[in-house]
Amino acid sequence: MNILNLLKNENRVAGIEISDSVVRVAFFRLQKKKRLTSKTSTEEGKLVLIEEPIAANIIQDGIIVDVDLLGKTLGSIWKKAALDTNYAIIAIPDDKIYSRIFSFPKSVAETRLTEAMRLAIGYQLPMKTDDVYLDWERTTGTAGTNEILLSTIPRAVAEGYVQALEQAGIKTLALESHLAAIARAIKLTHGEMTLFSKKTPDGTTIFALKDRILRFSRTFPLRFVPEEQIPNEIKKIKSALATDTNEHIMEQDLLDATVCDEYAARAEITDPKSKWLVALGAAIRSKIPEGSDNLISLLPVGTEEAYSYQRATTFIVVMRNLIISVSLFFIVAYLATYLFMFSLSKNTTERITTLSASAVPPELAEKEGQISDINSLTETSATFLAQMPVWSNVLTELVARTPEGITISMFSGPFFNEKFSLTGVATNRMTLNNYKKILQDSPMLSEVELPLTNLEQKGEVPFAISFRLKDPGALYYTQVNKQEEKI
Repeated sequence: MNILNLLKNENRVAGIEISDSVVRVAFFRLQKKKRLTSKTSTEEGKLVLIEEPIAANIIQDGIIVDVDLLGKTLGSIWKKAALDTNYAIIAIPDDKIYSRIFSFPKSVAETRLTEAMRLAIGYQLPMKTDDVYLDWERTTGTAGTNEILLSTIPRAVAEGYVQALEQAGIKTLALESHLAAIARAIKLTHGEMTLFSKKTPDGTTIFALKDRILRFSRTFPLRFVPEEQIPNEIKKIKSALATDTNEHIMEQDLLDATVCDEYAARAEITDPKSKWLVALGAAIRSKIPEGSDNLISLLPVGTEEAYSYQRATTFIVVMRNLIISVSLFFIVAYLATYLFMFSLSKNTTERITTLSASAVPPELAEKEGQISDINSLTETSATFLAQMPVWSNVLTELVARTPEGITISMFSGPFFNEKFSLTGVATNRMTLNNYKKILQDSPMLSEVELPLTNLEQKGEVPFAISFRLKDPGALYYTQVNKQEEKI
């Protein structure tokens, strides 16, 4: 379905004739026309004409007997036609359609015509307005009168056609009678009234046209008026019209009529050309620009409202289908991802189980035993080292803090938590005092003591210094490793 045609205000609308025994379709297919510039435009192309018979028991006296069967039949015809549109102007039998022209003086202002028409309908219409759909259109009128053409149809009859068309997937923009469509397509003599007779399996319709306006119509059902009496009825009507209008009335059988000059030369219209008048007339109406169609439509809403309604429904259907499609896509994507992850997890589990159950080679088992022995020795060594103090840290600290001029001759430490002692010789008293201060600043040593001896000696001063460790436990192997890791 090409939904862009209607949304872009393009007249992509077909004309459909529904009769008692046949369905005919007329469609002006647009084609692109290249100009001398880079731009392109569209022009009226080939006229597509389709004719398909239908069962004789579907429609009788203009009333649909089997709505479902007509819907299926129209759907099959529409699908076979493949016209690239779902929109149509529908022309239906005029058996149950009542038409009449109301005349008003020219003195009735334009704004008061609608009010006057409503009053006329209320008093002069031979049926209840609640039981019918009705519409009217302004005609050319005469020099002294304004004329309005009114048409009505029983609600049940119109709704039957609309329901069948909806089942067929056809979007109806206007519903009109065969006679209204014929008036648009038939060839007439300008300024003269012509009386036509239209025969159907259920009876005969006699109608008069003048300047493409329906001036009179009456249907004679075959069960009430035999066919042999029709010529006499035509004479009576012709005489009455001549008396009423004071005009010469021409008479013509509809089978002998032809299409108007604008379309007479088209090769697509086969003989007899009169059989295409209804479908062609409906298709001609579809060419009226949107916003300008004020012709009669026997739907609950006017033609312009039908355009807007069909656009809205088309947009809603498209958005609904789009949302459903996107939702289905994400659902399928989620399920596919879930199944993929489930399959991957299952395969991984099976792989791990397979590897766990595999036989271990002898070489690998031997290496594993050696590694286990090494780990045991390492743990034993770590336990042993954890109980041993690291004396080298104390010696490293003393060496780092012993300046020039100090010579150490002996270092003693009975146990790491007792006092340590240093003996040696300093070059002078000042160097010795400075050495004591350096040892006192050490973060590792405490209680640094230097006894005052040999005060009279100025050079080569012998000394004996004692001190303790601030944290004896820091000398253990495990504590040393922790400090190194922090560094």
